[in-house]
Amino acid sequence: MKTIFRFLSIAVVFAGLGASAAFAQDACADVEGQTASYTKVTDNYASKEVANLKIALASGKEFLEKYGACAALKDQIDFVKPQVARLEKAIPDMEGRAALGQLFTRFDAGIKGEKYDEAYAAGREILAKQPDNLNILIPLGQIGLYQSYTKNYKYNDDTLRYAQEALKVLKSGKELPKKNKAGVPVAGAFQFECAKEDCINDLNYAIGYINFYAKENKKAALPYYYEVSQSAKYKTDPRVYATIGSYYIDDASKLGQEIAGLIAKQKAAATDDEKVALDTEIKAKVALFNGYAERSLDAYSRAYKSAKEDTPAAKTYKEGLYKILQDIYKRRYDKLDGLDAYVSSTIAKPLPNPTSEVTPVTDPEPAKTTSSTAPATTTAPVAAAPATVKPTASTAAAAKPAAAPAKKTVAVKKNR
Repeated sequence: MKTIFRFLSIAVVFAGLGASAAFAQDACADVEGQTASYTKVTDNYASKEVANLKIALASGKEFLEKYGACAALKDQIDFVKPQVARLEKAIPDMEGRAALGQLFTRFDAGIKGEKYDEAYAAGREILAKQPDNLNILIPLGQIGLYQSYTKNYKYNDDTLRYAQEALKVLKSGKELPKKNKAGVPVAGAFQFECAKEDCINDLNYAIGYINFYAKENKKAALPYYYEVSQSAKYKTDPRVYATIGSYYIDDASKLGQEIAGLIAKQKAAATDDEKVALDTEIKAKVALFNGYAERSLDAYSRAYKSAKEDTPAAKTYKEGLYKILQDIYKRRYDKLDGLDAYVSSTIAKPLPNPTSEVTPVTDPEPAKTTSSTAPATTTAPVAAAPATVKPTASTAAAAKPAAAPAKKTVAVKKNR
């Protein structure tokens, strides 16, 4: 019985092989089917349309599966095989480029139409595939600055993040992706298109402004304001120096309050020893106050000298800066004589780096007129009120970053 089953199984296998051979012979004889399948490949394999390429790919796979064993079709098989391999890679690439093209179109429309939710949404998807694309990074790294001028802080976090990313790419030495009409290498899009150094300066200004005015993280803003103050584009921008000056005024005001409290405590002290100890502490605070006052005078001197008077609004802005200068100078030196000379001599020297420690300035001791061992009561210096010339979109002569790129309606170049 086992022998019978063994021979029956062999018979089944050979019967199957015979059927397969017969099928192959039938397929190789199917000239009409071969022609139809092969023609779909040759008619569509070179198309620029993804839909047609998909027809070529499907037909090519079908042709190889059905007729790949036909010796008479060797030339056709040798043609179809590499086309199938090419199309399997080319079609996903083309679909990816098409999807990117749609994202670029969406991004461009968002920038030109100031629909920034759309610009950021499309930009994020593009950057997921092209993380160092400066044409996308630079606009996304500046939008929040301009929106902050109108008190819209919605885009600040994204702006700070993309501005930092853009700066990394720019400073890495990466070649800019396109050239403007003058042949100068540029990056960005539309109103946010700029040459390399201008891009770096505008991004630094955006980071500084948003940190200082929108985030109120003034200390974090100082390195960026100092860096742009050293650039050709911003070294004559009064807003840069007025912002630095207001930082010092804020700290001087705090010191003035501390000094007033110590003086009140000194007056209430019960013994001369207590008064002497407090006097030492007060003098140290006063010296530091003087240092902050002189730093603010330095910054506002540069702001005043840089400000223009070419429009009524600009003239008003400059007059406001001079009033702040007068106030600080009077509180520091208890006079107004010599202010203009002070301004001229100050701006002839380099701007102190605002990230550096402020050096205390001790005035000479007044001549003693009493034999008392107790120190004379110290008068508390009063800091000037914080500057009221915060740069906004409406600030005279300083509505936007100096030489900020004007909005254009030209199309973005394709070489992204």
